[in-house]
Amino acid sequence: MRRFSLYLTVVFLLLGTNLKAQEFLYDLEVLSYFDNREYKVDFQRPQTLLGIRVAPELGLGMPDEKQGSHKLMLGLNYIQPLGTGIDEALVKPTVYYRYVNNRFRVNLGAVPYSYLTESLPDYLMYDSLVYVHPNMQGGLFQYLAPRGYVEFLCDWRSAQSLERYEAFRLIMQARYQQGLLFGGGRVQLNHLANRSRPAPRTGVSDDLIVHPYLGLDFSQALPFDSISLQTGYIFGYQRNRSIEEGTYLPRAFYMEIFARWKGFGLKNVLYAGDNLFPLYPDKGKLLNQGDPFFQAGFYNRTDAFVYLISTQRVNCYLSFNFHYTRQGGLNHQQQLVLRFNPGNIRPIEKSRTVLGK
Repeated sequence: MRRFSLYLTVVFLLLGTNLKAQEFLYDLEVLSYFDNREYKVDFQRPQTLLGIRVAPELGLGMPDEKQGSHKLMLGLNYIQPLGTGIDEALVKPTVYYRYVNNRFRVNLGAVPYSYLTESLPDYLMYDSLVYVHPNMQGGLFQYLAPRGYVEFLCDWRSAQSLERYEAFRLIMQARYQQGLLFGGGRVQLNHLANRSRPAPRTGVSDDLIVHPYLGLDFSQALPFDSISLQTGYIFGYQRNRSIEEGTYLPRAFYMEIFARWKGFGLKNVLYAGDNLFPLYPDKGKLLNQGDPFFQAGFYNRTDAFVYLISTQRVNCYLSFNFHYTRQGGLNHQQQLVLRFNPGNIRPIEKSRTVLGK
């Protein structure tokens, strides 16, 4: 905390001129989660996740002569798993620069994932990681238009050392809508390398996913808050460079149905094809950041949820999730997630929920 306070003091001294044109900014996000998983399939494990994440931020904002705005934010994420001591808590820094000019957004540093225009799907971001990996380490570049968006992120997940593997991923996602019809896609390049020498060599692995999709959005045509159908195809490429026959080319059909009305919602994802993460038994989440259920080949997930609180500052929902695979039959999960954001950074700039509901 002493080092953090010193950094904050330096920032205010450096930006202390022309205070009339500057704005003091503060943000606070509190995320409380209860996640009970009653799984009985080999590539998952039953567990209950219960914790709270508190993320304060302080900073300065200022306009420029080209109608843009600049923000420099410093903060941290304190993640406390409940039922454990303070020695098992996680503390992760938040330090980023944000520039906004009309339709463009530039974010550099340790940037909250909640700035994404659209939450990452489960095959790219497992909800277990959402709780404890709140920031992308690198940058986020966005173009937002009335009919769609394009955004690109770099997440340097782990810097190489004797104890840590080098790991990073690049993700681009885009969407364009005309009337009822929309289309878009996602591309991920994910990379896992060795630890620093003299640590043993374990090989270099790559994880490439390409997912184009088309869909229909009936939200304006029907009396729902939101209702849409999306279908697409996933092309994968996974390679373990240390093994001669370590290359895999998974393919799968992907469909998503989403509906929300007056606080009640339903989300269904169908994945039918190959094992999307063939290297998961060896590399695990060091490489693959998605839900291990996508190893099943055929996988259907249905989330039935209700918002208990839904305001500009507070969202709280209860969700019953049903996972079906041929290997494990029907498994279920219950989630209670609360997100509180009382800061003076407008909540509209951030995703409604980090879990896509």
